[in-house]
Formats: sequence, C-alpha cells, structure tokens
Amino acid sequence: MPEPAAYLSPVPWKEIRPDTAIIMCVDGRWRPHVQEFATGHLGAEAHYDIVAVPGGIEPLTLVDLVPKDFNFLRRRLESLVEAHGTQRIVAVAHQDCAWYRAKDFSWRRQDPVERQLTDLRRAARWLRETFPDVAVETWFARRGPETSPGVIFDPIV
Repeated sequence: MPEPAAYLSPVPWKEIRPDTAIIMCVDGRWRPHVQEFATGHLGAEAHYDIVAVPGGIEPLTLVDLVPKDFNFLRRRLESLVEAHGTQRIVAVAHQDCAWYRAKDFSWRRQDPVERQLTDLRRAARWLRETFPDVAVETWFARRGPETSPGVIFDPIV
C-alpha cells in the first residue's frame, strides 16, 4: 500500500493565541453547531481553544468523587489559561448526552438534563473562583423544533 501524500491546509496560520476556550462534549453531532455558535453568536475567533471530553464539564464536578478525573481536567485548564492568556471560558452541555444518559441519577431523583444543568452551575462556580480574571459562560444546546433543523443554545445562569 502506498504512503499517503502530505496535505497542505489552505487555512492561513495565525500566530496569535485565541482568547476563548470552549469546554464541550466530544459528541461530533454537536460540533458544527457549537462552532457556528462560537463564531456567529459569541464572536469568538474561528481558532478558539477546544477542551473536549465525554460529558464535557462533568469532570470539574468530581473533586470529591473521582479526584483523578477532576485533576486531569483541572491541570489542563490551568495550563491553558496560563499559556494562552485565556480571557473567556465557555462551557456547553447538550441534549441527549450519552455520557450523562449512561449514568444512573435515579438515586438523586434527577434526570440527566437536570444533572447537566446542576453540573454546569457547579463547574461555573469553581471556574470563577479558580480563574477570577476570566469570564465564564455556560450554555445548554438542544435540538430545535421538528420544523427547524437548527440547534438552540440556552444560557444557563
């Protein structure tokens, strides 16, 4: 089998670090919508930083339950903010997240979406305490009505 040829991206290189980091789930179905939301609504440069793990923000809520997962994401965010001079962190959770759906929240009498919203708020508090000079926003993405192929982003406060 022949070696693959090198590929030259036509996108010009930008030396300037982006000022926005987006924490999101790895679910690729939502990525085009998050990308359009970030650039079209938030006004982020197209080369914003992405921190993507299954469940998105969830590891930042596990300081007492799974400190290894919490510290994994914490260390990367601290490094990112320091190295890139991040000015804004945007956390986006999404409807029908397989990570949250696989977890059993029945013992808390909480459905997965309620838990995602709780986690967004809890993680936002931690982010604001940890990075007081960085703006923090939280959003929940959900499919629009059947008559529209789009995705709605609701701010979570």
